[in-house]
Amino acid sequence: MDTTTTQDKLVSLRSVAERLDLSVRGIYRLIARGLLPRPVKVGGSTKFFESDIQGYLAALQAQRR
Repeated sequence: MDTTTTQDKLVSLRSVAERLDLSVRGIYRLIARGLLPRPVKVGGSTKFFESDIQGYLAALQAQRR
């Protein structure tokens, strides 16, 4: 069994901000509004699960239809 396909990658806060073309503060605003799932802390760093970001983007895309 290939575990790389079943594991969810962790993505940094800055990486998510760049990917969504937002500031870090903008990311925290989305979290506060309940639009983006809360991140996890790993060794003092703020990380997001890749599946959460993909889910957010899919929801945005579904709104356009």
